[in-house]
Amino acid sequence: MAVFMLRLAHGEDTVVEADAAGRTATGEIVLERTDQHGKPERVRTYRADAVTAVYRRGPADGGLYTWIPQPPDGTWWCY
Repeated sequence: MAVFMLRLAHGEDTVVEADAAGRTATGEIVLERTDQHGKPERVRTYRADAVTAVYRRGPADGGLYTWIPQPPDGTWWCY
């Protein structure tokens, strides 16, 4: 399980716990969890224009935990 912060276009931030976050070819941001059988389940989908930035909570250089920015474009998955 990972913690993700999404900066929303209307000015708020939201923090979500999920197994994975990704950016689709159309720019949508998707959050998924895995069910008890190992099958991914979509928890939430945000339109491309609704999210301005995505961060994952994790260790930075030196070992301190911080919000690590994810790529603003292209297709990606983060676990």
